Amino acid sequence: MKERFKNLFIKSSKLIHWLESPGFLAMQKAGNILFGVAILAGLFLHYFEGISVILNNIIIGFLMVTMFSLFFVLSLKFYWIKPPKFIRKGTENPAQLFDRYSHWSFVYGIIIYSFFASFFIGGIVVTVVHLIFKLNYDFSKLYYNLFFITTAVFTVFYFMYHISIKGISTKVIKVRIRLYLAIIATITAGLFGLSLKEILLPLVTYLGIGLAWLTYFIEKIEMES
Repeated sequence: MKERFKNLFIKSSKLIHWLESPGFLAMQKAGNILFGVAILAGLFLHYFEGISVILNNIIIGFLMVTMFSLFFVLSLKFYWIKPPKFIRKGTENPAQLFDRYSHWSFVYGIIIYSFFASFFIGGIVVTVVHLIFKLNYDFSKLYYNLFFITTAVFTVFYFMYHISIKGISTKVIKVRIRLYLAIIATITAGLFGLSLKEILLPLVTYLGIGLAWLTYFIEKIEMES
């Protein structure tokens, strides 16, 4: 299990570095990809205009999916909202911040980073479902639910990164998990009867789910070793 996560993080890091590497026309390769897809989409729409509305939507949808996917992948390399200095501590992007094992880096990840990541993922989902497949679906709560799901997924990947890449002991991680579970339980108990319950309860619930899965992965690692 530990090696699987390690390989995943290594491959993801290589992909991001490749997208950031110099490409043509003084752009990064990510820019080349987006520029190339935009040119191809524009040429297709220009020369085959009016042939098929469905095909046109697919081409536009493919362009938008490419754009949102690149934004999602490269969001680790750009502060959409720069945290204060006492949180940032000299880091230049979220990837460097998440490389630090601290409470503040985790909090920034589950709130700010997860918010923007869920926005880009939501853009991909809406494009594929509505524009490409032309399916009618109520997206009113899509971003709301995606945000909480993203916080849970981020929780798992954040700690598994520090276990598999940074070499932090599972015992140390378990102590941190117990702390966060205690905080979640305390917050949940304090929310009864408060108007903030509808906002915070889903967040702490999904965080609890993320920590539960994380506990499973840690125990799996300890069993395999």
